[in-house]
Amino acid sequence: MSAYADRLEALAAEAADRCTGCGKCFEVCPTAREIGLDAGEAKQRVAELSALTEGGGKAADGLQKWLNACDGSARCSDACPEGINVRQWVTIAKLKSLEAARPREEGAANAADRFRHMAQAVRLLASMQLPSETLKKILAPAEKRTAEVLFYTGCNVLRTPHIVLNVMDILDAMELDFDVVGGTAHCCGVYQFQEADLPTYERMGHRTFQRFGQSGAAKVLTWCPTCTKNFGELEKDVEEPSFDLGHISEFLAANLETLKTRFVGQQPKRRVVIHEHLGIGATLGSIRKLLGAVPNLELIELPQDSGFSYACGGQAAKFKDREAAIHRALAEGAVAAGADTIVTMYHSCHRALAGAEAAYPLKVVNFTDVIAEALGRGGHPDYYRLYKAGGSMDEAVAAARTFLQSNGVQVDEASVQSLTADIFNETGLPGSREAFRDAFTALARER
Repeated sequence: MSAYADRLEALAAEAADRCTGCGKCFEVCPTAREIGLDAGEAKQRVAELSALTEGGGKAADGLQKWLNACDGSARCSDACPEGINVRQWVTIAKLKSLEAARPREEGAANAADRFRHMAQAVRLLASMQLPSETLKKILAPAEKRTAEVLFYTGCNVLRTPHIVLNVMDILDAMELDFDVVGGTAHCCGVYQFQEADLPTYERMGHRTFQRFGQSGAAKVLTWCPTCTKNFGELEKDVEEPSFDLGHISEFLAANLETLKTRFVGQQPKRRVVIHEHLGIGATLGSIRKLLGAVPNLELIELPQDSGFSYACGGQAAKFKDREAAIHRALAEGAVAAGADTIVTMYHSCHRALAGAEAAYPLKVVNFTDVIAEALGRGGHPDYYRLYKAGGSMDEAVAAARTFLQSNGVQVDEASVQSLTADIFNETGLPGSREAFRDAFTALARER
């Protein structure tokens, strides 16, 4: 085993040593209940988790069902009276179980397929929405950067790149020395870890984390909740980095007084509901604090199933019916409460809810849209929202035509079909898929 794998083993062993077997982590697990696992068997499941950690091999059947159901909500960690990071422990245990249950080559092939599909979609959607100079700036190697602050986007936010542009505007308004870095060449390696392809993960996610340190940056600000979780729990805990790591929302909230001095003019009157997720540090509290400081913005409290998953999609996509119910309840509750705006925390949530405007009298924006606007910045078109809402595609097609040419990328009909499936098969509140498919098929046929 590699030194990295040894350290993962040590983290899991430490958790098992500290565990008293009370079972509270299993009792509160939302996905265990979702698949019908008996809370009365909590102590047995935790005993099986400890046995797997100590002895290796395949997981017991009941434990394997729990591992497979995990969506990373972190309710388990919050419930642990010993302060164990149970989410981290379960993540490592799932990897160990997969390693024992199948050849690594099978997991490697699965991970490669998932990564390839994601990379193709991200590349095309980014090329449809960003000018070439901006895209090149984001994709440049991390280790060649020299700024004090690195804003790390991850991969998938480039499907909704106006969010990245907003953050760049906000950091620029703060007069910070920063660089932005991301894209698939800087992937966190989530697919490789999930599929127990640890050697490839080390060459990808572990290497990305090392590249941050090689840049000499004092602070790395993350965006993606999955990258934040993975780097915080599978990298930072393995070896303390030379830089400070934290989510952009927490950094902005910590610097709120500086931001407030730069807020401009009279802000539009808004009645806002945040689409809430727990599980990633203090992001929800930070976003609440930020929005609460924006003039003329009223935050409306709405009961939500915020603890089911740490973000929309991803591992939570295993529970499409539950996610769909959460999205519908949010939109309907927002309308009933007199809200006019849903504010999303993350990019995957934004993709899921962007189409709500097609069915509800609501505007859907990301929290970075609101903060950038308060600073007199932002205003970047949200083309993905236009795709998802399903109305007229004239503006989105015209922009894509220009950006694709700028990036030297051609879109063909097969790519349009694949993108249509990617955009509209995700759980969420979409408008008409035909509007996107037909408009971009016509664009693909232009020669």
